[in-house]
Amino acid sequence: MDGQVEVTNKQFQRHKLFTRELSMLMYGFGDSMSPLPESVDVLEDILVDYVNNMCVQAARVSGRKNKVVVEDFKFVLRKDPKKLARVEELLAMNKEIEEARTMFENP
Repeated sequence: MDGQVEVTNKQFQRHKLFTRELSMLMYGFGDSMSPLPESVDVLEDILVDYVNNMCVQAARVSGRKNKVVVEDFKFVLRKDPKKLARVEELLAMNKEIEEARTMFENP
């Protein structure tokens, strides 16, 4: 296979992983306090498909077999400056939080 990674796009069963969070997000963005379950389900389907596609794309560009790293996701998002900037911001925040934790754990 010449160092290429084979990625299969499997269909996943929905387990309603994000129902509560998506309902709260929908409310925060102007929907009713308890949105229709069908609306939440559609949004969850879109979210799961998006995350799955991002992971598949990152795995395809990854040179490592069976391993995807943050740089692979950055590469996939390189043409979307808003999303890439948000990823960079979240990574910087995560680093800051980790540094603060170590300061509290090791005074």
